[in-house]
Amino acid sequence: MKKVLLKGFSALMLLLVLPNAAWALSCKDAMTESINQVIPLHDEIVISKGDAVRGRLLWRSEDYTVSFRCVDAQGAPQGEDAFFYWDPDRTVAQIHPSIEVGVTIKHVDHDINGGDIRMLAGQGTMPPANRKNCKMYWNNARAKRCATSMVLYVTFSIYIKATGSPPPQNGQINNWGVYDLFQVDGEGGLNTVPNSNFRAGVSGLGQIHFIACNPSITVIGNSGSTVNFGRTPVADINQGKVQSQVPFQIQVDMTHPGAGNECSNRTLIASISTLNTVKDGILIMPKLNGGFGIAISQADTPGHFIQLKKSIPLGPVNNTLMNYDFLASLIWTDDTAQLGPFSATATVNVTFR
Repeated sequence: MKKVLLKGFSALMLLLVLPNAAWALSCKDAMTESINQVIPLHDEIVISKGDAVRGRLLWRSEDYTVSFRCVDAQGAPQGEDAFFYWDPDRTVAQIHPSIEVGVTIKHVDHDINGGDIRMLAGQGTMPPANRKNCKMYWNNARAKRCATSMVLYVTFSIYIKATGSPPPQNGQINNWGVYDLFQVDGEGGLNTVPNSNFRAGVSGLGQIHFIACNPSITVIGNSGSTVNFGRTPVADINQGKVQSQVPFQIQVDMTHPGAGNECSNRTLIASISTLNTVKDGILIMPKLNGGFGIAISQADTPGHFIQLKKSIPLGPVNNTLMNYDFLASLIWTDDTAQLGPFSATATVNVTFR
């Protein structure tokens, strides 16, 4: 009886362990078969020491769109999901504790240092499986049958936020290496075969420098710090129509005591973000499926709506009181809309270059 039970247990363990160990996707850039993209900080990023506040956005890269092709590299004919594996080499913790580096996907910021180690990216491979799939693209699997290759389309950006910990005493971040932020891989974990999977990283964090410069930032709307659209007639609802545009200002005050002067003649950079749902990268949605959204533009380009979480150059700092004019536009996204009051919130982050 012991032998029977022991053999049954061994066989069960074999079934549980071997397939998982064998699962491994190979995911590369579908166009170039590249396995690496390093996003460098080319220019100096100057940050006010007053902005070393937990959660404060300090810098954001442009968006990068990559199509990933995943192949069944070790024979998993049933198909396999692909995942973003954060910080694959566990090096992000070596970055100075005053800053947090993370990845933004679908307008969601992911802190990759601690917390979940991976996030679902999509279907990497799927049935049907056949021998031909084992030899397609760069694949060279020895399996009898391999699942069908799939392509994932991903847009991501890199962000840097303050953690609330104090910056270095001299203000200079000294992390100059390359830090891999994610690897695209399969359900069974990281592929151990070298040069098989796409990674995205960041370099040049030593371009970050904290300085004594603390402007006072104020949003001036038509109702205090609020932009009030007033009442809107139901008869005006028409999908795609800009219903109304309300001006507001972003005021940067460098005249108050304690403003500091180390940022004189530098360029102010703004970015706008929201905790509300975002549609098409530009529309702040006060209500989910509400039939309308709010877009923001600079006053001199009223029809050019600003991509949220994108950098907007405002102009040079000149140690005075500076006003920058914007417009908030109410836009119909459907031919019907939910009636009643609404509100949404946008946050303006200002840094220097």
